[in-house]
Amino acid sequence: MNWLTPLGFLGFIGIAILILIYILKPNYQQKFISSTYVWELSLKYKKKRLPINKFRNILLFLCQILAITACTFILAQPFLEEAKPPVIVEKVAIIDAAANMRTAYDEETRFERAVFEVQGLAEEVFEQNGYMTVIVAGAEAEYLAQRVTAENSFEFFSSLTDLVQEDACSYGKADIDGAIDLAQRIVDLNSDTQVFLYTATEYLDPGAVTVVDVSENGEWNAAILDCKAVLEENYYTFRVSVASYNRDADLMVSVDVKGANGGGTIRMEMPVRCDSDQTKTISFVTGNMESKKVYEFESVRVYLSEADSFATDNDFFIYGGKKPELNMLYYNPHANIFVGGSLLAARSTMSKNWDVNYKEINSIKAQEIPVTGYDFYVYEGTLPDVLPTDGVVLLINPDKAPLGLTMALGNEINGKFELSPGEAHPITNRFDNAEIEVQKYIRVLNWEGFKPLMYCGADPVLLVKEDAEQKIVVMTFSMAYSMVSMYVEFPILMYNILQHFLPATLTGHSYDVNQQIQLDCRSDELKVESTNGGYKETFKEFPQTITLSQPGSYSVTQTPMSGTTIVEQFFVKIPASESNISQVYDELSELIVPKKKDTNNLDLILYFAAALVALIFAERLLQAQGG
Repeated sequence: MNWLTPLGFLGFIGIAILILIYILKPNYQQKFISSTYVWELSLKYKKKRLPINKFRNILLFLCQILAITACTFILAQPFLEEAKPPVIVEKVAIIDAAANMRTAYDEETRFERAVFEVQGLAEEVFEQNGYMTVIVAGAEAEYLAQRVTAENSFEFFSSLTDLVQEDACSYGKADIDGAIDLAQRIVDLNSDTQVFLYTATEYLDPGAVTVVDVSENGEWNAAILDCKAVLEENYYTFRVSVASYNRDADLMVSVDVKGANGGGTIRMEMPVRCDSDQTKTISFVTGNMESKKVYEFESVRVYLSEADSFATDNDFFIYGGKKPELNMLYYNPHANIFVGGSLLAARSTMSKNWDVNYKEINSIKAQEIPVTGYDFYVYEGTLPDVLPTDGVVLLINPDKAPLGLTMALGNEINGKFELSPGEAHPITNRFDNAEIEVQKYIRVLNWEGFKPLMYCGADPVLLVKEDAEQKIVVMTFSMAYSMVSMYVEFPILMYNILQHFLPATLTGHSYDVNQQIQLDCRSDELKVESTNGGYKETFKEFPQTITLSQPGSYSVTQTPMSGTTIVEQFFVKIPASESNISQVYDELSELIVPKKKDTNNLDLILYFAAALVALIFAERLLQAQGG
């Protein structure tokens, strides 16, 4: 039995007062009575009633004591406490594995300190026969150990040691939200679970999570956050964003331009003052440098020479200063402004990723028709005797079936026909053939190996073939006898053909760690390799999306139909936010701790109150009989 108000037991003082009252109560006095008869009668009465009176008085006294006791218990508020299950010691440790946890001080990184502190926490838990869970919050949060007890402590501590030895800290952002979700699963099983986050990031409102700071006061970081090469008036300007965190510093930014203008390396330097963790952007305007003008480069290395606590962001590489060449040929004995204009428009769009060399030939001399040396051939009207084998070929209104074309052509068909769709294909995306008329086309008798993409009646008029040996598009009608050139669909068709067969390999030359990178290819396979040899993979399906977990430079190698190997490069960097080694966030993802079940304690006041009423009733009854 337990008591909510133990001071209520002061009510027992009432028992002492009751005893005192009985002690001080006056006794009957003996008096002489003259009448012998009355005296004898009184003695006779007394002999009969005295035993009963003594017993009644004892019962009356007991009822009063019990009544006072019941009142005292009511004042103390008694209850019977429900049995509680034993408390199980359980702790969850989340180790932040973001790039900034690689910050080092006294030759020890934040990540290493976090792992060592988790080891100490686990030892305490195992001494109390508790459960230990460890979550590593890298690019994706995952359990390292889940509800481990002392019985498996050897394997547990070995896995923690492996985290340090295998350099398990990531180079990207940490999935803290995912780690909290994993911790929530453990808390749902045991509401007494404590969750700890070992990090160097400050959270103004961590909620139910205990944040353990593993940073050191002496840490600081000088960082290159971003670099861009901008072509201004035919010369490059290199814009560099830098910052210094946890320390104001005078930094020297160095730039090495390799293969500048097809030659050697040009070096440039510029000092910059960084204060209060603010980002500063400086520009190396080579157009204003008489001896260092740069209009083309192979690569640019931007670097700092500071001995800071986080060296990973002290280097940055810029690529894309020398675009791969793309050679295009348009041959038509009779100039067609619609085809030529569409090719020039496509060339303008593609110049972002290619150094496009465009050549247009208008001649009736068949021997002047080039069949080698180009990546994309467009022949309209008159065709060469032999088709090229080193590039993509577009045939418009062919006058014959040249050697190498696995297609039989028939007679010319005249009339009025509307284009209708054939098989779905990327080169006809967004091409609306509704109400586009054709007055004349060449009938195709045999198109084995080709896909018909558009029809005039039952005859295919736009066909495509793409395999390892040939990439050919055949349009069997002329612009002069079709309304297609009057619609926006024709430039769209030309653009689709170029994008499908000659896609840009990369959409950029700089990416963050774990950022999606889109790859495409002009050949059957593409090789991606890091310059340090740590990563190498070959792809044969496109477009392809990859994510890379290591910063550094990577090369992309392919060999298109021309047989000339093309190598392009890109740079993977840590996210700029990770360079800020003193991050502060408003709040942490909410960890919901289930409320403990209310105990169903048995309140005894009602029972004592009932006993009190019964005692008072009994006391009154005894008093009445004594009268």
